[in-house]
Amino acid sequence: MKKIFTLSTLAALMAASLGAQAQITVDGTLSPAEMGTAAGQYQLVGTYTGTHSVADRGLKALYMSVSATTLNVMVVCSPEQTSYSHVVLYLDAPNKTGLAAGARVPGVASNTPLTQRPTMDMAVDYVFRVTVSPLNDQPGAMYLSRADYTIATPAEIGMGSTGKNGAVTSDSHDASMAQSAFKTSATGSVAANTTTGWEFSMPLSALGGAASGSNFNVLAGYVRDSDKGFYSDVLPQIAGQTTDLGLDPNFTTIAGNQYYTYQVGTGVLATRSAGASLQAAAYPNPLAADSRLVYTVADQAQAVTVEAYNSLGQRMTTLLNATQTPGAHSLALAPLRQLAAGVYLVRVQAGSQVTSQRVVVN
Repeated sequence: MKKIFTLSTLAALMAASLGAQAQITVDGTLSPAEMGTAAGQYQLVGTYTGTHSVADRGLKALYMSVSATTLNVMVVCSPEQTSYSHVVLYLDAPNKTGLAAGARVPGVASNTPLTQRPTMDMAVDYVFRVTVSPLNDQPGAMYLSRADYTIATPAEIGMGSTGKNGAVTSDSHDASMAQSAFKTSATGSVAANTTTGWEFSMPLSALGGAASGSNFNVLAGYVRDSDKGFYSDVLPQIAGQTTDLGLDPNFTTIAGNQYYTYQVGTGVLATRSAGASLQAAAYPNPLAADSRLVYTVADQAQAVTVEAYNSLGQRMTTLLNATQTPGAHSLALAPLRQLAAGVYLVRVQAGSQVTSQRVVVN
């Protein structure tokens, strides 16, 4: 279990930085001023580090933020190819009731990514999508829509269309007046892209509100144009997945839970329901010379990796890559003190179980 003083320390840091936080601007670009640990600032939720089934195209990282009035989502991505391509995001809001976990999502509309019918292992209230044209920009080069599964007859709702230059769009059909933008990367390379992609902001009032301590669950995917099937790229990443997931994937067949959990007021929680299994904790935190990461390898000897990522989703260092026996383990975090001051995500993976700990370097 995470030490209580660790959470208290992070909460104090969040509170101290409230006055200095920059407001998020919806423009399809992630700026350093928008990231941090304070309420209303982006936090890294997860990164895609595996093999892309489309060479150098796809998803890179997911960021989320909840302010007093809005939910903000930033998907760093480079989806554009020689044909149209799509990114989708499934969302479970804390105060809405839509599809139950384990349900197959009903397809809506026609000839859009929302025709897909994946089986989700999280509850689903909404799905959002962006469709982008090939690399050249033009008016209407990207189109946005969403579907609401909390109503009896879900239908596709337009969220606007504009160029891929970061311009904000909203649509008269979108009663919530959500803001959306997409910014194409300079080269189209997902490997080189750390700051641009799809960004949107929705009023919490349109989502039923979100009190401190409540959870948003989320899954993002990269979708092909030919038949609207899924590529390999989903966040959370599926270990070892190198080929397309295809039509109507069943995410309940994947070990653990195939979604991230973002907790209002705390940030990212353990992914794939690994928190209870791995029992990871980092302390003291902020890091000191004697700080250590403790965790548990369950059941049998497994491959274990421990990596540190910065707020842009860039891997800064690998602390461990080894096969370890079942039981409790401990790892020194002192090497992280050589990194620049800031907040880092220490990612622990043992077999198919993945969890993360947020650490502060002063």
